[in-house]
Amino acid sequence: MKIHPDQIEGVRPDKQQKANRTNKPGEGFGDLLNQEVAKANGSNGTQSVAPPLFVNPLLAPQAVSATRPVADEQATVGKVESVLGQWDDYAAKLGGGASLKEADAALNRIEQEVTNLKQDSEELAPGLKAIVDELDSLTAAERFKFNRGDYV
Repeated sequence: MKIHPDQIEGVRPDKQQKANRTNKPGEGFGDLLNQEVAKANGSNGTQSVAPPLFVNPLLAPQAVSATRPVADEQATVGKVESVLGQWDDYAAKLGGGASLKEADAALNRIEQEVTNLKQDSEELAPGLKAIVDELDSLTAAERFKFNRGDYV
């Protein structure tokens, strides 16, 4: 298929259309913003909005000292994965017909691990702390259901 110059003339914008598209003074977003800010400040003069100041993060060395070693969080992540594995074992014992004594012992081990995690979670990252808090509430709810006799 060949494209001829007379075929593209209909889709090519002419100079008059381009001139109509350009913003006239006072119609651009920045101009409108300056007018609204001037109205809010009570002055009628043209006032420009200052751009936000950017601070170089390298100039704040105190932020670097607030970080924690990754090894502590990796150890905590390993402990959380261990607790989740214990939850799987507990669910298998309840569903597999194991005795309630075995399930109770497994739940006691989970409670002990979660208590240890909760004590160590004071200086964890917010996301990891939320997981530990969720495990704590799940363990408390499960202990309540177990003691209430839901699995008898």
